[in-house]
Amino acid sequence: MRRTPIVATIVVFTSALSMAVAFATPPTGDLKFQDYARAQLQESAAVPITAGSALVKGVYSIAPGGETGWRRLPGTMVLAVTKGKLMLQGGEGCAAKEYGTGKAAVVPAGVYDVHNPGDGPLQFFGIFFDQAPGGPKPLAEGPTEAAPSNCTGVKSAGVPAGVSLTSAAAGVFTSAFYNHAATLDIKAGQDMFATIYDAAPGWSSGWFAHRQAVNVMEAGELTYVEAKDGKCDESEVYRAGDSFYHPTHRHMAVNNGKDHMVITTMYFGLPHDDTPLPAVGNQLDAADFSQAPPADCPRLR
Repeated sequence: MRRTPIVATIVVFTSALSMAVAFATPPTGDLKFQDYARAQLQESAAVPITAGSALVKGVYSIAPGGETGWRRLPGTMVLAVTKGKLMLQGGEGCAAKEYGTGKAAVVPAGVYDVHNPGDGPLQFFGIFFDQAPGGPKPLAEGPTEAAPSNCTGVKSAGVPAGVSLTSAAAGVFTSAFYNHAATLDIKAGQDMFATIYDAAPGWSSGWFAHRQAVNVMEAGELTYVEAKDGKCDESEVYRAGDSFYHPTHRHMAVNNGKDHMVITTMYFGLPHDDTPLPAVGNQLDAADFSQAPPADCPRLR
């Protein structure tokens, strides 16, 4: 993870929040972040959250003319293009579809080849559901397959070439808390937004509400505070190696541990926006920090 751009943005993030939420409980402590991608979802999907399965994320680059080879994906994948053009082939009918910068493919389980048809590099952020814990990294590791029998006139050679992967991480969904019997609702036309946070010990988000999201814990531990049964509840704790789903709701996040907490969060359901946003624009579209403490949990931090 590159630290320089994260540090550069945190000063703006803190000051912008303090100006925007005069009557709220703004974050306290040291929080750094780096945005990975924001893209418009091109397909819809209802993705079940499966306990015991891994959620994997990574930043991919494919050289001009390069490809992943034919890869079997056991669950839904979301590929958000941040640079260049992505050609996806496979699935039902083995149709080929191109996705440009700022677009995100939502793809069901199946056998696929991802190809860079352009003259420049292709870069995209990938999210992969229902992966085997400890398994090979999707689209970059493990065995390839022959082209599906229904793929006629395939232009791809099907041989991996020019693929690189950085910032890869995975976490396993537990059956506890909001993961239980949950479904991530992905709607075409809306935006998804992926970002990574690094919070120092003692950091608190203050009370905030956010859009539905899936998360991969990469380091440390994270505690959520909510108002439940007339009191403050702090039983929801995640640690490195966990993944979890959150619906849209209000709570407070705190790093009660002794180490830095690092988490990648992938928000869904943002309004589509083609215009360049200021440094904290994506963050403020994904989360509402103007929330006051609930009456049955009046703590501020």
